[in-house]
Amino acid sequence: MELIPHDCPVCERVTPLQEWAQANWDLAGLGTLAFSSRKSPECMHFHLVRCGVCDVVFANPAPSVDWLMAQYRQAAFAAGQESIMAARSYAKVVAALLPDLGSRDGALDIGAGDGAFLQELLDLGFSNVAGMEPSQAPIDQASATIRPLLHNQMFTGEEVAPASLSLVTCFQTLEHVTRPLELCRKAFNLLRPGGVLLVAVHNYRAWPARLMGRRSPIYDIQHLQLFSPLSLGRLLENTGLTRVTIRPLCNRYPLSYWLRLLPLGITAKRRLLSLLTHVGLENRNLSLCPGNLVAYGFKSK
Repeated sequence: MELIPHDCPVCERVTPLQEWAQANWDLAGLGTLAFSSRKSPECMHFHLVRCGVCDVVFANPAPSVDWLMAQYRQAAFAAGQESIMAARSYAKVVAALLPDLGSRDGALDIGAGDGAFLQELLDLGFSNVAGMEPSQAPIDQASATIRPLLHNQMFTGEEVAPASLSLVTCFQTLEHVTRPLELCRKAFNLLRPGGVLLVAVHNYRAWPARLMGRRSPIYDIQHLQLFSPLSLGRLLENTGLTRVTIRPLCNRYPLSYWLRLLPLGITAKRRLLSLLTHVGLENRNLSLCPGNLVAYGFKSK
């Protein structure tokens, strides 16, 4: 694995950088789920610095794109139910945007996983829906209806014609790419005037992340950058979007999933899960605002 130094992924220039966290990773300790979504955290991460201008925390140096693509191609997937529940949360945000969105023709989801959100888009009345997903495992687990809409590849910006989409979404994926601003600009080019780019990210400034420190699950080998409200706003503004809105995002998951995210040892987690199972609460759903952000902006007409 080659680690490559690079500039701020939001400013895309040399800016004052502050030490944030020393590297803490061991490739031998990573399993098949290391590059999958909603896994149990290993609390590993690359060397992290913070941009003194836009407030983004990012891995520097970071692995090459080729190495990352290889990890995602072979990653396993074990988050079917959580994927469905996350998709419902995102769908509520889209539903609230519909009066301002206008057209529902053309929607692309970047980092689509098993395509659960594509089903939500279809249920909301969108047409010409597609998803980009670099891992084959979640596509294999997609429903027979959704699987043909999923493309097993990294997003390149050449998947559809420019100015042909009403909506581009990217949920919990901007942390995973080496050039998030480039991704957003490519997505922007695909939007027709009046279209929306909608994203969701982790907020390292949120109180749960600050309380848990480096034991927070957002510090992960997959996450090449971590955003705050300031850095996320700068990212969307640098993309060229207008009417940018940023707000907290609440999620609804089973208690067993929330338990997996706690900064506890494996033995303690197993005992707590056994207790939840014993009392029949492991699948009880709970809504929390764990520190995620949802943001969107419009392409000017």
